[in-house]
Amino acid sequence: LQLDHELERAEGELPQVVKAELLDLSRLGVRVRSDAALAEGEVLTIRLQSEADALDLHLTGVVRWRKQEAINRWSYGCQFMEELPLETLGEFFLCGILSVQPPAPSGPT
Repeated sequence: LQLDHELERAEGELPQVVKAELLDLSRLGVRVRSDAALAEGEVLTIRLQSEADALDLHLTGVVRWRKQEAINRWSYGCQFMEELPLETLGEFFLCGILSVQPPAPSGPT
């Protein structure tokens, strides 16, 4: 299933909207990969959308850590301001948006 995800940065931060690859999602936050350089402590709106499932979530989070994977390629850990309800995670599993399979590695290990 197609799940679109973007990171919306605070007003004045450029680029305003950043494309990101969702690597992991829990009740407390997300792990994403992006070409954009974000700062630790930066507040973001994490948008998760799926037209097929009528999903449109906007979650506020804070960048808690970042790791450079390659030139212009970063992974980030973002903590939600409020825990995601267990019911929402259950719906993600039922719709096939989430699975128990780990994400594919990026680049050489």
